[in-house]
Amino acid sequence: MSTTPQTERRALKLRDVRRLLEGVIPPAMCSVGTDGMPHVNYLSHAEYIDEEHVALTYQFLNRARANILATGRVALSVEDPMSGVSVLLQLRYLRTDTVGPVYERLRAKLAGIAAQTGMERVFHLRGADLYRVESLRKLDPVRPLPGMAPRCDLAAGVRRLSEQLAEAADLRSLLNAFTQGLQQDLCISHAIVWLLDEHGQGLFTLASIGYEQAGSGAELPLAEAGLAGVALRENVPIRIGHMSQMYSYGMSWRAKAEQLGLQAAMADTIPLPGLAAPRSQLAVPLRARGRSVGALLVESENDQFFSYDDEDALTAIGAQLAQGLAALHKAELIDAPAPPTERTPTSGAALRIRHYPRDHSVFVNDQYLIKGVAGAIIAKLVRDQIASGRAGFSTRELRLAGDDLRLPEVQDNLGVRLLLLERRLAERDFGLRIERSGRGQYRLSASGPLEIVAAD
Repeated sequence: MSTTPQTERRALKLRDVRRLLEGVIPPAMCSVGTDGMPHVNYLSHAEYIDEEHVALTYQFLNRARANILATGRVALSVEDPMSGVSVLLQLRYLRTDTVGPVYERLRAKLAGIAAQTGMERVFHLRGADLYRVESLRKLDPVRPLPGMAPRCDLAAGVRRLSEQLAEAADLRSLLNAFTQGLQQDLCISHAIVWLLDEHGQGLFTLASIGYEQAGSGAELPLAEAGLAGVALRENVPIRIGHMSQMYSYGMSWRAKAEQLGLQAAMADTIPLPGLAAPRSQLAVPLRARGRSVGALLVESENDQFFSYDDEDALTAIGAQLAQGLAALHKAELIDAPAPPTERTPTSGAALRIRHYPRDHSVFVNDQYLIKGVAGAIIAKLVRDQIASGRAGFSTRELRLAGDDLRLPEVQDNLGVRLLLLERRLAERDFGLRIERSGRGQYRLSASGPLEIVAAD
């Protein structure tokens, strides 16, 4: 009777060996010329595409390239750094991509590896070569492939987090369940939830965990959004296992401005959350109902912290978050009547609000709060409260003032912007609060009398 374990009797699948493609031990690629002469190259890494395809980096113009174009066939040897087991893949060349999601995924990983090895000026990705996997086999059929000890049970963690998201009754509980679940169930310590702005030109921070600055409301042009921007544009997860300045965002220009003493240039900017020197990053697009609404960025101070399994887990849970944001946002926008009039405070220190209509920047007692749509909302609420003495308001009232608030006709994100304002005011602790008082109803609470000044 055979004593071979059940897992070894079945045919080896590409998914079984995808972690070996990461380049901890560089893959060896062997090509053969039309004259039968073999040629061996070591690659930085390979990229798992699906159960039948991989992508290899096209970095150099050399003998191997000529062989590939002539014969269309290569053999790829990958090794398990834990056991030394080698797996041989026979590949058939299909095409070379110089743009698109596969190219960007390879480019991100190559940039990290190049930075790690001091080869930024040497490693240049010319393209992503796509191959069909025709066969794969272990070169040592006796020794099994060991599994890597995961930092947590991802499947169980995703299940628990999914259950919590499904129970969320409003945007606040949904976001709280998501951020807490990342920490408790998936053992992720640093994360940012970025959402697309109303015009699709930039990102703003809805929530973050693990940073000194929470940064709710921090804005970033999409073209400068680093790994999150690439993932959103290409609609695929993008993962990098080593630090790369190529995918840093925002931190560099802020540090430079501080060095030059340009504090005035940052006076109306919310500091971006993020690690100054992340060793691993993974960005996952957030999609709901066929379109991208934002991106989730997770980071670590350790190399190779995230894996293909993390890509799968965060893609699944990110989709549920995006769907929840879309559904609960609509639930907040019911035509609820305005709450009854409440007396506003007449004692306490006055809160002086300065509003710049050109970009709706808002300052409270000369300290920056927020700008854009959220700034327009808070300025309107303060004016209404001063004029009427009423603290309560409804989403219906705000939607009727859509032109003044610069709310676009499609996807106004009003519910999300109110949640963002609520979080930003809580972080700054100016004595202003936005509180939900019922479905579609809110109140603006102030610790003292309000004053507002329109500035040029």
